[in-house]
Amino acid sequence: MEARPFHALVVRKGADRRFSCAVEPRTLDDLPDGAVLVRVHASTINYKDGLSCQGHPAITRRFPHTPGVDAAGVVEASTDPAVTSGDRVAIISHAMGLTAPGGFGQYVRVPADWVMPLDDALSFEHAMAYGTAGFTAVLAVEALADAGVLGPGAQAVVTGATGGVGSLAVALLAARGVAVTAVTGKTDDRARAFLAEIGAAEVLARADVEDSSGRNMLLPRWDAAVDVAGGAALSTVIRSLCDGGAVAVTGMVQATAFDANVLPFILRGARLLGINAENTDAARRRAVWGRMATSGKPPALESVYTVVGLADLPAAVETVAAGRHLGRIVVDMRDPPPSPS
Repeated sequence: MEARPFHALVVRKGADRRFSCAVEPRTLDDLPDGAVLVRVHASTINYKDGLSCQGHPAITRRFPHTPGVDAAGVVEASTDPAVTSGDRVAIISHAMGLTAPGGFGQYVRVPADWVMPLDDALSFEHAMAYGTAGFTAVLAVEALADAGVLGPGAQAVVTGATGGVGSLAVALLAARGVAVTAVTGKTDDRARAFLAEIGAAEVLARADVEDSSGRNMLLPRWDAAVDVAGGAALSTVIRSLCDGGAVAVTGMVQATAFDANVLPFILRGARLLGINAENTDAARRRAVWGRMATSGKPPALESVYTVVGLADLPAAVETVAAGRHLGRIVVDMRDPPPSPS
């Protein structure tokens, strides 16, 4: 084994069962076996990373642990002929960062089938501006397009619009000429300005949209929807779809359960489209990411994210876990490590 040093964010569980995270020195000896060694140039903070840093048992159970479900960088060594040293690659939507050390380290060692080549047109920064959240948003928007609900004059709604999946869904839909209503729990001027900048035609407070009347159907408002919330938000959206409308369901940040009845489905032909990025096969992943690098890249992509360095990662994770961020946070993993205190 090799003791080459690098730095990583490490989550530790204390004797009092409280969790802490800090950037620490590591070596390649700390990494698991794997066919491909990647020098990470960029990562990004996903919702699951925030949960992992908090020690959520449904996400991570073994500590110390390095989160980071996404990474982009350059292959330094490979024992698999399908992957070559020097290749530009990304690791997206696998077990990395959950049960194996992840992209919050400057090196990762992973199975070859986790590694996806990156199009030369896509920088590491833009790849991580997308990450798992962006990949999920693209799958959702493409599913809605395939359902035929994004035609001329289409009206769409996105719940959780200031989050990772939500903000990218707003930008992607707006790039297709769809009039997007962004629904969010953050209604301050900063959040409204952010959503307008990335393409929202209308911004509504979550409390003003969610319906608790118990009515089986509501007035038809939207042809299409991307829902990241579940719960009352999803229930309201389904009952508010126009004839033949569809909602792509991507998350459950509000709740896993939602109230529903059959009338929107049998009287309006409403459709519920489940989106699972992790189960997408390799061929489709490559095809989708090829479009994300070129024709599918939304003009507002650079407005969706901010960049932090490795030294600022612990504070940035806290911001995401507390729900105070807007859009995406890209982590520049090339930054020098913090100075010893």
